Amino acid sequence: MVKADRWIGFLFALFSLYVCVESVRLGLGTYQQPGAGFVSFCAGVILGVLSLALIFSTRFRRTNNAEKWHNPERILMVFLAMLGFTLLLDWLGFILTAFLLIGFLLKVVERRGWGYSVGVALVVAGASYVVFDLWLVAQLPAGILGS
Repeated sequence: MVKADRWIGFLFALFSLYVCVESVRLGLGTYQQPGAGFVSFCAGVILGVLSLALIFSTRFRRTNNAEKWHNPERILMVFLAMLGFTLLLDWLGFILTAFLLIGFLLKVVERRGWGYSVGVALVVAGASYVVFDLWLVAQLPAGILGS
């Protein structure tokens, strides 16, 4: 796994270099008047720093050859939960679907208690509503609750 992380870090470092070069070609502008490549340049720099951190962190980790996926059933459940989220999003709406997704992931996949699962799902759904609907005024699917 360490060797794979090193290669992935190297590939992301090359990709971040490409993003930075192309962003400079688009024009960075200034901090007060950013150009077309300003945000992508910043993202490329952040990606480059993180990929270099991944490369250097692999030097201090030991290789564990026995790493395997322990529960392929959980991976399938998460995949099916995400598929269900996308299929139910328009009908149930974003807030209710987010509540059900987080609740399912915590109760069924992570095997947490009912109180914890419902509480965290309520907090996440409520925070999503505040951030996306109230602050950002994003048009999220309202579903059956919004008509």
